[in-house]
Amino acid sequence: MTERERFLRTMRYESVDRRPLYLVSIWDQTLTRWQQEGLHPDVNVHQYLGLNEPLTLRNLSGHMGPYPVFETHTVWEDEEVRISIDEYGRKVRDFKTHMTMPEWIEFPVKDRDTLGQFLNEHYSIERLVERFDKKWEESINQPQQGHELTVLDGGCYYWTLRSIAGVEVASYLFYDAPDLVDELFERYFTVVMEGMRRVLGQTRVDVIAFGEDIGFKTGPLISPATFRRFILPYYRKALEYARSQGVELTWYDSDGDVRALIPDYLDAGINGLCPCEVAAGMAPLELRNQYGRELRLIGGIDKRQIAKSREAIDAELERNRPLLEEGGYIPAIDHSVPDDISFDNYRYFVEKLMMMLDM
Repeated sequence: MTERERFLRTMRYESVDRRPLYLVSIWDQTLTRWQQEGLHPDVNVHQYLGLNEPLTLRNLSGHMGPYPVFETHTVWEDEEVRISIDEYGRKVRDFKTHMTMPEWIEFPVKDRDTLGQFLNEHYSIERLVERFDKKWEESINQPQQGHELTVLDGGCYYWTLRSIAGVEVASYLFYDAPDLVDELFERYFTVVMEGMRRVLGQTRVDVIAFGEDIGFKTGPLISPATFRRFILPYYRKALEYARSQGVELTWYDSDGDVRALIPDYLDAGINGLCPCEVAAGMAPLELRNQYGRELRLIGGIDKRQIAKSREAIDAELERNRPLLEEGGYIPAIDHSVPDDISFDNYRYFVEKLMMMLDM
């Protein structure tokens, strides 16, 4: 079996020779630490650990951000900090010496008027489709590999609004400019459907993917009522079309606690969540017990436990064994690999995980 076949059969609760291996990204800062602990800088860490072609995602979606993109440039920098303008037009402060979340100092959308201006200048349907054409032609003709899971965009609506306005202003815009938020989401949806009609008629698609990052540690960043009013109808329409074309699985990526939205996800046809961040209450076994086998899960290995000790790693993997045996679950570190995880701990985690996947 290929990793793709293992993924699809696992998510359908069918038998497999072993569970697929999915590995999350590793911070650059983490790799620097590991090199200080003995990893050669020219060695691919996963190849070094004997992991050939783990499951990867191949995204056939077009460019869905603002277009034309903003010109990226540095505004100011010193030895430790860089302030720059990114392709969304945001002013961003980043540390040059170590990896952390960027600090967004200023956003291009500040109120109703600037949202209207942004729509006119960077979110016209004609420009978005033009940009989609270019990326689509680049990706659609590449041969698909056995370890690749092909995914297609189902919608990143809150992600888009938050990316251009920030969490605070985005929250106000749902109330101060609902018509313009609707217009932004309608244009985004138009391009989503353009992609679905083109790609689903041309090549195989395994999963419809959503990327919202709509949760924080203790709940969603918007209320369920706001979510149902502004976003859920687009999910529903996109997935109705996808199912009519034979695509049944979804991959919904959001950090944080989205439990208040899960009933709506399932009602619309969203049946896969990632990365199941344990620190935010998204422990996979508890989610399965509450929502049943219709909810597929990816992730859910608490990165804090992987940083502690071999005994903690063993306990964390054992905690998720019942799900691994049942199916509908792919274990992985919940989000990415931070630099508090030593190379010895990560190597031990991978070795133990591979033993579990063989069941």
